[in-house]
Amino acid sequence: MFTNIISAKGFWVDVVKLAAIFILIYNVVDIWLNYSFDLALYAETKFQTDKLLKFFVANILSGFVYGFVVSFFKFRKRFKNRSNGE
Repeated sequence: MFTNIISAKGFWVDVVKLAAIFILIYNVVDIWLNYSFDLALYAETKFQTDKLLKFFVANILSGFVYGFVVSFFKFRKRFKNRSNGE
């Protein structure tokens, strides 16, 4: 079942779309709650040379995990509905 789901047409496209949306929303909320929409302070804090790699890796990994989990359950539900004849 797992390999059928991750090899389904559109699965990885869905993962990437959801990951991008998650990263965007997460960072907007972070800017709003922690920096009061002060983009200069946000950029100064997040894009420091020693924190830049951590920022990008954390965003990409968290977005991927979110996108993968949500897409997996969405496609699993679709596969179950097809196998039940619904």
